[in-house]
Amino acid sequence: MIEIAPAELGPVIGHDAAKREWLTAAASGRMHHGWLLRGPRGVGKGRLALQFAANLLGADPGNALAVNAETPIGHLIIANSHPDLRVIRLPVDDKGKQKSEIPVDSVRDLSQFFSLRPAMGGWRIAIIDAVDELNRFGANAILKTLEEPPARGVLFLISHGEQPILPTIRSRCRVLRCGALNEHETLQALQSAGVERDRAERVAQLAPGRPGRALQLEGADAIAASEAVLVALRNLGGADARSLHAALGAAAKSDVALAAAMETLRSSLQKRAARETDPVAAGDWAAAALDVMRLDAEAQALNQDRAQTVSAALSRIVRLARAGAT
Repeated sequence: MIEIAPAELGPVIGHDAAKREWLTAAASGRMHHGWLLRGPRGVGKGRLALQFAANLLGADPGNALAVNAETPIGHLIIANSHPDLRVIRLPVDDKGKQKSEIPVDSVRDLSQFFSLRPAMGGWRIAIIDAVDELNRFGANAILKTLEEPPARGVLFLISHGEQPILPTIRSRCRVLRCGALNEHETLQALQSAGVERDRAERVAQLAPGRPGRALQLEGADAIAASEAVLVALRNLGGADARSLHAALGAAAKSDVALAAAMETLRSSLQKRAARETDPVAAGDWAAAALDVMRLDAEAQALNQDRAQTVSAALSRIVRLARAGAT
């Protein structure tokens, strides 16, 4: 059973352009059947899709994109029992551990779901959070739904950019881009989640611009791994390998430490790409950031050795530096 926390129905910080575009489409009466929300993990895409769905289901007549969890529709959404809403996420096993793939049957069942008329007289809506966790069979099942758009049906797809999306899926969706939040928005989002300001400033550094991801990485192991990676990056050109060993050791302590180490690497590479004046070098650094993001996703999915994962990412950066991108 997928759980939806009451906090997910609260206001989503940032993404004003995406909100305006969607609300304009909703007000026009010409709702597109497929929406692709793209952006890095932890910026609020899933919550935004849930807000859009609630709006269509009549929970938000004022278009504020915030739903009162105490209303009848709010209760149904939180209980994941609204007859016209289907939320598909990674399931958990009998031991409470999150699985690495969304079962293809969950996606195939959407054909039956969309074949029925809306039970409450409005829309039938499905959210897949996220397409990065689908295998090729699941992706093909989505494509079948998009190729035969249901009447009064809307499909929201969440993409973290960690895995390629079939061009045929992308071409059949309207794309809403949800980038990283600015510093003020990040702190605002963390504080709205109950994090005190002083702590929020520290937590935000674990995943800049991505408050949801930062909250997942909070902890001593994560902070130590992040700091060790920053030291290793500063010493990449030196002969002293102690900082590299320290980074690998810190990242190997826990899954959260590994995730924090990889987030720090990705963020550092993106900042380097933004500083570059040479377009080729900027592209190389941006590509390296994407490689690190994909390595992180593969490590989580395949339960790979933590230290080896960070070592592979740092090796990618070392090769790039030696090739003359520094």
